[in-house]
Amino acid sequence: MNAYEEHRTFMLTNDPRWLLTIDGFDTALEPTIEAVCALVNGYSGTRAALEEGSPVSRPAAFVAGVFNTPAQPQAPELEAPISELVVAANWSRLYIEVEGQPLRIGEVELLSQRRVLDMRQGVLLREWRVRDAVGRITSLRSLRFASLDNRHVLVQQLRLTAENYSGTIALESLVDGQVSNENHTIHLDQTAAQAIPVGQLLALQTRQSGYTLAYATHAALHGPTGDAILGTPVLAEQRVGMRWEWQAAPGHTYELHKLVACVTSRDSAQPEVQAAQLLEQLAAAGGSTLLAAHIRAWAARWATADVQIEGDAETQRQVRFALYHLIGAAHPDERASVGARALTGERYRGHVFWDTETFVWPFYLFTEPNTARALLMYRYHTLDGARAKAHALGYRGALYAWESTDTGAETTPPFITVPGLGRQQILTGVQEHHLAADIAYAVVQYRQASGDDAFFVGYGAEMLLEIARFWASRASRGNDGRYHILTVIGPDEYHDSVNDNAYTNVMAQWSLRQGVAAAAELARAHPTQWAALAAKLALSDAELHSWDEVADGLVTGFDTRTGLFEQFAGYYQLGTVDLRDHDTAEKTLDVKLGWEALQKLQALKQADVVMLLFLLWDSFSHEVCAANFRFYEPRTTHDSSLSPSFHALVAARLGDLALADMYLRKAARIDLDFTRKGWAGATGGVHIAALGGIWQALAYGFAGMRPSDVGLRFEPHIPPHWGALRLSLQWRGRQLRVVVQPSTIAITVEHGEPVALAIGKGVWRMIAAGETLSDRASATE
Repeated sequence: MNAYEEHRTFMLTNDPRWLLTIDGFDTALEPTIEAVCALVNGYSGTRAALEEGSPVSRPAAFVAGVFNTPAQPQAPELEAPISELVVAANWSRLYIEVEGQPLRIGEVELLSQRRVLDMRQGVLLREWRVRDAVGRITSLRSLRFASLDNRHVLVQQLRLTAENYSGTIALESLVDGQVSNENHTIHLDQTAAQAIPVGQLLALQTRQSGYTLAYATHAALHGPTGDAILGTPVLAEQRVGMRWEWQAAPGHTYELHKLVACVTSRDSAQPEVQAAQLLEQLAAAGGSTLLAAHIRAWAARWATADVQIEGDAETQRQVRFALYHLIGAAHPDERASVGARALTGERYRGHVFWDTETFVWPFYLFTEPNTARALLMYRYHTLDGARAKAHALGYRGALYAWESTDTGAETTPPFITVPGLGRQQILTGVQEHHLAADIAYAVVQYRQASGDDAFFVGYGAEMLLEIARFWASRASRGNDGRYHILTVIGPDEYHDSVNDNAYTNVMAQWSLRQGVAAAAELARAHPTQWAALAAKLALSDAELHSWDEVADGLVTGFDTRTGLFEQFAGYYQLGTVDLRDHDTAEKTLDVKLGWEALQKLQALKQADVVMLLFLLWDSFSHEVCAANFRFYEPRTTHDSSLSPSFHALVAARLGDLALADMYLRKAARIDLDFTRKGWAGATGGVHIAALGGIWQALAYGFAGMRPSDVGLRFEPHIPPHWGALRLSLQWRGRQLRVVVQPSTIAITVEHGEPVALAIGKGVWRMIAAGETLSDRASATE
């Protein structure tokens, strides 16, 4: 099958639960559509901007890990330049003219348009018809994908039909390096634009960080009989590609097939050579082979990642949207992590936050452990940056950057200038320290779920020890003889400079104990490695003993009488607020009331104590979890996209299925509510942490998964209108299939060694490959 035949025969998935369909063209929604329909494969992300452009289009492509810090601040409010994810070359750029008239929305009449993101196959299909001022109608159909089989491969196809005219058509297919970030910063300079044996090569280099991005491209145009139409190579300043001019006949269709190979200096010492060689292989393989391999790769990934919900088609589609972007947000690359908007937009400059380990990372832990390991190795490789930050703030050990890029250095701006307010300090970088515990938690969870002892001995233990050392230095003994952690920001984020935030203190206490346990295990089971590491860190028995002392003496804010954690010291003395009519999409509470007024209220931005309940669930009684959820849930604004999913999770665990279902739907609409045109939505990229939270709500909440050192325990609660919840999980090298129905649960070990499983409060059972453990599940509302 050749290229033009392939495009004709490609078939979309016929199940609407796999499709995201957008009809028409709405200028207010277009930036959001570009993000939600982005083509992602973990290595690169391409916003779904119109190939030919429009007055509101914002084409942008990104390559994971490619950051740059410009010579000058990127915005007036900044005092110094900040590292940011670089907008890479626009590899799918098209320019189309009919008799000199550009076929660009805004310059011709759009008769119809439909875009469909086929999430099952990882393909974006677009169909549109336009009419120019003299009545010439052109219909077009494009197909694009970023290969999941070979993540360096990008493919674009176009069918163009002259419906009712004959005339001259000009078409340019380009890799366009004349790009800038949204703040107009130019990060890339050309280092090469040249012909290569099967196409053209464009090489670009980031101005300060020195990353090279090499693009090798091949494009061919075919007429209605399949004959090639001769074109002219384009080798311009920061642009390469092909240009064709031909005489079109009425009713005839012409097809473009374009291949792009992208290789960077992060991948190869000779990215230009590697890209050119890869392009030759792609051209020899042909488009049908590349598409088939791509679809097979997606099918394999969905086999281990899909979550199926019977009885709720819309929630099913929204869940698959979340999974599509999670799959496309990361791959096993130890030098890159997942930014707050993944590879779909520039919000937060592509920086990595605590969101990654707490919200996004668990999806990979249970569906693609190699990627989970790589994301933790990113934190190991940036450990020196964490040590430097702790030292700069006067502490010991390692405190990871609140906002991190490629080096691990803190990139949160210390000050910004706000019109009308002047110079304002940004406190998250110096006060929001729970990130250290969040990373320690991920290290422990990874070993528990993977059984990867080599990671623990070689990397994880060192991280745990340095994080514990930080917490021991961060806590201070008060006049009451107890240890306190003063002047912090907790996950809530609507209250700064508080003392003894419950989440921070309890997770610090947990981290200290994990550090002590790691040292004891290394000394017992790996004495040679322990001796070397203890010498490297200058770690003594006396210091380890002090960690126990701090952990035992830390104030947690827990009241045994009420069963409540006080979110921070003095929280109960704040004023109450009625949030029943609060609408985050309309205006967040900090905007409504102002920051100073907000500090005096019990209103929370997002889950804080509620999140603590989930992370350390088995440390608390059911009554404590229920009491704290009932207390803090009505005080939470959900002004952060991180909040609804974890409220769904905890509500499901507590058996409040109506509330859990409401919060799940709320989380699922964050990027997909296209009815609220005044809301920013996913304009700056999809909310990848919210999407990761959806998976966690389903796995940990509704399916009731509770990992432990023994094995996996399930205590499911699903809404009665769900016929079934099905998900696949990987656990210590075993592949599991979980099926939850309103009154039953069945866990099948599909392959691997026997594994310990339990249901509800039942006993542990060893289940071998091919066997199923089943029991009645809870269906209470």
